[in-house]
Amino acid sequence: MLRSMSRASLLLLPLLLTVACAVRLPPTPDVQVQVESLVRSELPGGSLRVLHVATTRGREKIVVQGGGNDLLELPVFVYLFEHPTEGPVLIDTGFGRRTAQDPYDYPGRTATRALRITMEEGAAIADRLPEVGHSVDEVRHIVVTHMHSDHIGGLEDFPRAALWVARAEWEAADEPGPLGKPDPRPYANHAVVRLVDFTATPAYGVFPAHIDLFGDGSLILLPAPGHTPGHTAVLLNLVGGSFLFTGDAAWIDRHWQGPELKGNLVRNLLEDDWELNWISQWRINAWAAAMPELTIIAGHERANLERLRQWPEAYE
Repeated sequence: MLRSMSRASLLLLPLLLTVACAVRLPPTPDVQVQVESLVRSELPGGSLRVLHVATTRGREKIVVQGGGNDLLELPVFVYLFEHPTEGPVLIDTGFGRRTAQDPYDYPGRTATRALRITMEEGAAIADRLPEVGHSVDEVRHIVVTHMHSDHIGGLEDFPRAALWVARAEWEAADEPGPLGKPDPRPYANHAVVRLVDFTATPAYGVFPAHIDLFGDGSLILLPAPGHTPGHTAVLLNLVGGSFLFTGDAAWIDRHWQGPELKGNLVRNLLEDDWELNWISQWRINAWAAAMPELTIIAGHERANLERLRQWPEAYE
């Protein structure tokens, strides 16, 4: 075939291939912003602590469409919300004790090598809680944004806690994906699983539905599907400010600020529906524009290591 092509055609081949492989962006969604009435003095209070438990790494071209070959550090975080009556609440669990003891044990040798995980012994949230006056047994609630290993690996360290997860996420948890069947050990022993169903719930902010977990306005669960079937964003309202945890709807700030797409390999191999995720990115973008006082915390943004208060410092 190439022999029959003209010299001009051969010179144009790279350009033609680039055009052929260009990403077709879905249209920018029409995101309606609903202004929420929030009286901070009526919130229950509490505090937020941010813990960096591990670091993964990936090429920029994997993380962002059109990126280069630079290796980016992608921290793994756990968020501790200390509710005045519900006690310590975890938002995601990061990798747990098992990975800290042997990084090749979980989520598996192949995936671990691909992620280039580094995690120190004693870094898991289960081992760090005593530093702020809590124990594993005190944790009654764990909210997960989604069930990928770097967000649920520490679940098995908290078998007594209630696991809050979107119904769509839970029902898809045991389905094999492109990287194989997920390891069920982190959540297999959780007898108390609270399935979150957003059906027929009212809109909130830029999201079409929501669940007020404790009924006091402090912790709001928001559907942000696409990265996984039941991916959930989490809004935390404290007296001193509000924080939106994007989970993996946005790995890094560029994903929601642009918005910018994740790399082609990620969209086609890892994400459940990248076009739905694109809509979730735009929702976050629109909310940030409408509420500049809202702190957006992308799932693996390295800058959060410097600009956020790090463990054991707290926001209140």
